[in-house]
Amino acid sequence: MHLLPSCQSQIDAPIISCPEMVFNVTSGGVTKNLNLSSSVLFRQETDSGGRKYLSMEALNDSMKIIININDGLYVDSVLMNDTIQSKTYFFSRKTGLQGGLVVAGIRVPTEYGYDYLQTDTSSVTITRINPKKRTVTGYYYFSAANNTVQGEGVFQNTCYLSLTK
Repeated sequence: MHLLPSCQSQIDAPIISCPEMVFNVTSGGVTKNLNLSSSVLFRQETDSGGRKYLSMEALNDSMKIIININDGLYVDSVLMNDTIQSKTYFFSRKTGLQGGLVVAGIRVPTEYGYDYLQTDTSSVTITRINPKKRTVTGYYYFSAANNTVQGEGVFQNTCYLSLTK
């Protein structure tokens, strides 16, 4: 996986107001709170059914966490609702699993702002999703940089924007 630095901006997106949210990361024995900068549920229609994607990005002054969940296949009638399954989604570079990718970025003094670590394995567990309030709760884990960096965290009552046609 290659993240293109030319697409990165020095300016982070504005923080999203999500008053009841808790989003944190623990790495190296230190827990840090994160602020939500992006959270979107979107869909992709295919000939064999549709897929839903939930993408969340949270950051603080030293780290950024990006969570991407790939869920489906869904029939048309279910594709348009604002929810995904409550379950654990996995990512593994070695085996090719693509359901729950977590990418960690460490803030460095470069023109791009973050050094994104290559994820080896990760998982994201959705424990609750409220489609009326558009909030999601769960926890995540990642191992990156040839398994030299590990982290985990929780996200509770994290708001998301639903994109539909």
